[in-house]
Amino acid sequence: MKKVFFIVKSFVLFLLRIVLIYIDGGETCVICGNRSSYLPLCSKCRKLRFDINKIIDVPRCSVCGRELISTKELCFPCKSDNVKRHSDFCYALFSYRLWNKELMFMWKQQGVRTLSVFFASLVSDFFKKKDIEYVIPVPPRPGKINEKGWDQIEELCKNLEFIFGFKILRILKRNSSDQQKKLDRESRLKTIGKAYSLKSKSEIAKEVKKIKEGGPKKVCVLDDVSTTGATLESCSALVKEVFDCEVVGVALFIVD
Repeated sequence: MKKVFFIVKSFVLFLLRIVLIYIDGGETCVICGNRSSYLPLCSKCRKLRFDINKIIDVPRCSVCGRELISTKELCFPCKSDNVKRHSDFCYALFSYRLWNKELMFMWKQQGVRTLSVFFASLVSDFFKKKDIEYVIPVPPRPGKINEKGWDQIEELCKNLEFIFGFKILRILKRNSSDQQKKLDRESRLKTIGKAYSLKSKSEIAKEVKKIKEGGPKKVCVLDDVSTTGATLESCSALVKEVFDCEVVGVALFIVD
């Protein structure tokens, strides 16, 4: 029932978006400035700038997911921070710069929710190539959904669950209402082990029922934007308390 409701709701919002775009004179690609369809990206730029095949084997920092250029395994900031690792590896799909930053602003702040399906399709392609079936979303701060009416990570995961067929395990909760984006690097690192916690045993047991017999071989902690990798590390440490398997952290974008 939840699946049907979500798909119908998404379709209605999609149609509404199309109507508003038509009334406004059409959508414009944020990269090249050409006319586009229902997304602020034209088909040419989508294929050129968001090809998962081009980034799948790029060397990355195993803590924050940042693309490596001249170092091995860890980037310079993560080497300096000397953060204890809990995730087995972290991936950040794209850099949080230029048009990516603008797209994220449109998605999170302006509510261009047609981007949810687009971002979910990118994450889905990546998960399939990395044999990831189970996804654990980074939970929103308390009161965010009541305040804004939606949470981008939750909506991303609903698309992954209901449209692309992944299993979403909602076993984490957030303790603090502080916005991570307002904290500096040092403050973010200090939140490791404090900002998040596991849900109750009964709530976790309900989510674990979604797992196939034999348990998961790999689970993914999913976030939208990673800055220091602190959030992914905090959540990965908690996930390790529940599952004895490989835990990877994935963020759509990395601030570099």
